[in-house]
Amino acid sequence: MTIGIAAVVGLLVAGSPAQAAPSYTPQGVCGSGYSVQRSHALPGATTYQLYNGSSTCVVTIKSQQRGTATKITAGLLVKGGSWAYDTGNYTYYAGPVKQKSKGKCVAYFGYAKGKSYTSPYANCG
Repeated sequence: MTIGIAAVVGLLVAGSPAQAAPSYTPQGVCGSGYSVQRSHALPGATTYQLYNGSSTCVVTIKSQQRGTATKITAGLLVKGGSWAYDTGNYTYYAGPVKQKSKGKCVAYFGYAKGKSYTSPYANCG
């Protein structure tokens, strides 16, 4: 009986097998109805700009070091407005950053692993 209890305790201490990190998509983070308009690859992540007919959404999704908190950023600027950002030490993604943008040009920003990208204005319809 002592051997049986030791085996069960050993299994409990060892824990369960590691689980795979969840996989996120731009549409899954921004919500249904959004479609990717543009994207830019960064070291270990990609920043996406999406649109749903009235609002733009920006998200930066990690492709490396997922599950480990590292600094990443997603940002959005609607022409005539101010930059909106989500920045922090995140495990999977930064964002979503959303703003009403119908009929206005937009620019987006992403940051990961010490590199940043700022897009030109585009998608003005």
